[in-house]
Amino acid sequence: MISRIIRLLSTRGAGWKLGSDLLGRLLQYLLLWSAARTLSQADFGDFTFALSAGFMLAQVADFGLQLYVQRELARMAIAGAVARPYFSDEQAAGKLVGGGLTLKGMLSVVAMLLITTMVLVEPVGNKAALLLIGVSLVLGTALDYLSYCFRAIGRLGYEAAANLISRTVNLTVGVSLLLLGAEVWGLALAGNIAMLVALAFGFVRLTRFVRPLWRPDWKYWRRSMAQPTALGIGIIFSIVSFRVDNLLIAPIAGSEGLAVYNLAYKLFEPSLIVPGVLLAAAFPLLSQAAGVVSVAARTLRGLLARTLGGLTLLGAAATILLIVLAAPVIHLLYGQEYMASVPVLQLLALACLPMYINYGLTHTLVAIDKPRYYAAFTLATLVVNVAANLFLIPAMGIEGAAVATAVTEVVLFALCGFTVWRYLSRATSRAQAGGEVTAAEAPRYDGAGQPRRTEVGVEHSAESRP
Repeated sequence: MISRIIRLLSTRGAGWKLGSDLLGRLLQYLLLWSAARTLSQADFGDFTFALSAGFMLAQVADFGLQLYVQRELARMAIAGAVARPYFSDEQAAGKLVGGGLTLKGMLSVVAMLLITTMVLVEPVGNKAALLLIGVSLVLGTALDYLSYCFRAIGRLGYEAAANLISRTVNLTVGVSLLLLGAEVWGLALAGNIAMLVALAFGFVRLTRFVRPLWRPDWKYWRRSMAQPTALGIGIIFSIVSFRVDNLLIAPIAGSEGLAVYNLAYKLFEPSLIVPGVLLAAAFPLLSQAAGVVSVAARTLRGLLARTLGGLTLLGAAATILLIVLAAPVIHLLYGQEYMASVPVLQLLALACLPMYINYGLTHTLVAIDKPRYYAAFTLATLVVNVAANLFLIPAMGIEGAAVATAVTEVVLFALCGFTVWRYLSRATSRAQAGGEVTAAEAPRYDGAGQPRRTEVGVEHSAESRP
């Protein structure tokens, strides 16, 4: 199992992405450290507020579009292609990528309107500079879009390079402008310069594989938008679920309790890079397996078993490491003052195993064209998370919030696991009975709006509902 994980990381460039994500996180922390040491406390508060709140609102510019495009592009990709054609239908691929970028531009306008409203309403200073930071965050979602296209064709090395370019330029220009006294304006300019440079690099590299056609096929997108919309709603529910404990801890346990909890959570967050990288490599393969009706049940079951097996091993390892290293790491980095964070981190570690597996299961729901289940399940777990926090924080303090996180992941695991198991069982039964096996919940069209061809001919375009 371990050798298969290593092979997947090496053959699709995920190893480069893992290194890039870890180094990029370090470069980001260095910029924040420099900002904290240079800016006044008020200006640093404005800067971090723009990064945090702006990041959430900038997700409107994504709204599930890039994951949907990644899945559809992966299904058109020709495995192992080292020269053109890279896709079974290059025109359809170009329409898909270009149409997605056009829609993303429209969504970006909406995101910027929301960010502008937030900055104008909130009692913060440096409003013009914070708006410019919002622009950089929206540009960042465009870079994410290109990254998802690279994932679809197994070129994660280009994603890793673009990520490192943006982080390196941001750190270099940002620190330089801070030293020149540009303050928050300098950080805002640095973010935009970094994103524009990385976007130029990524777009030029992407055109080597697919040439975006900028005129969207509106008929296709009207027929297809239900899926990315469901994904976008699910992503919003998921983000809120991750952040809602911060809103509940402060009024119940106080600001000091929130500080202790967030310290533990910041050490817990980097562990989530690993399953994200693994799924960046595995999701296109899952999408391809689910999209070919003649092999969907057999191939998807085997690939999913290997993916979930790897995630289980990695999740168990992360849990053990965090539990064992919590005390020495917190003592080394923050001293005796924050040792109360140790049991919080150890309880959060219990969420690693179900959380890692859930990365695979939620991506599988998308791969088999069931994003509406993903949206429904993330809404259900958001309700569970809020209820668990309201019950456990008064009873257990901030440790209750950590337990609520683990409970929420177990509930999501049960919902997603049962749905995927039921889908695979039905698909296998139909295959054994000689009937058609389809992964589709929605019409199966390519980027040109035509029925997609598979190994057994042309798929039916009629919608197959769960």
